[in-house]
Amino acid sequence: MKKIALFLITLATVFSCGEELQFNSPAIQGNYNGNLWRAASYAADIDFGGFLVQGTNNIETLQLITQDDTAGIYNLGGDNPSVAIVRDANGVIYSTANEPDPDFTLYPVEGQIIVESIQDTNPKTMTGTFWFYAFSDDGMQTVNFNEGVFHKVPIVGGLVAFDNGSSCLQATQQVNIALAVFNATDTTMPDYTDACNAYKNALMDKIDVCGDPDGSQQVIVDGLGTCIP
Repeated sequence: MKKIALFLITLATVFSCGEELQFNSPAIQGNYNGNLWRAASYAADIDFGGFLVQGTNNIETLQLITQDDTAGIYNLGGDNPSVAIVRDANGVIYSTANEPDPDFTLYPVEGQIIVESIQDTNPKTMTGTFWFYAFSDDGMQTVNFNEGVFHKVPIVGGLVAFDNGSSCLQATQQVNIALAVFNATDTTMPDYTDACNAYKNALMDKIDVCGDPDGSQQVIVDGLGTCIP
């Protein structure tokens, strides 16, 4: 009798896990303010040189935006250009690019987006995890996600990032794009001056938008000089 009961428990566990795996492939889900949250629709895009992962349950919408379009760990909050954004049922936008009001909370903005793998399927898909604390524009309201997962989300394009807290991200990604062109352009090429000036201008735009606390970006600008080889 004990063997039969054990067999039935094992069988139930197998089917339960199978249903969970089937539900979560593909999927975006996590604990949102302490409650299980699952996206009813999801997609990913590559924009400004980085990933944009979006999921919505038709009430709230989640966006995860990374600095680069490669697998890796992207820290959120502070001066980090990657950002997580939530738009709630009332249209309020919470972002890791917003600072909390010090009278509201002493907890800092923080989090991570971890892109674990990019699957070379058709279309390509991406898998990873995330967690974060995000704040409203006035810093007086907060939301959090933990144990977040995006699993085999298709990279299909056509997404637009919410207009909140992403200007530094976009400026950083424009620098990355300009740097790639600059690195591929030799000083003997006729396009060198244009490529150098484009990189220099992108750096100065980033300084204007993101600031330059340690002066490292200005050092690069100064090093480029007049962009005449």
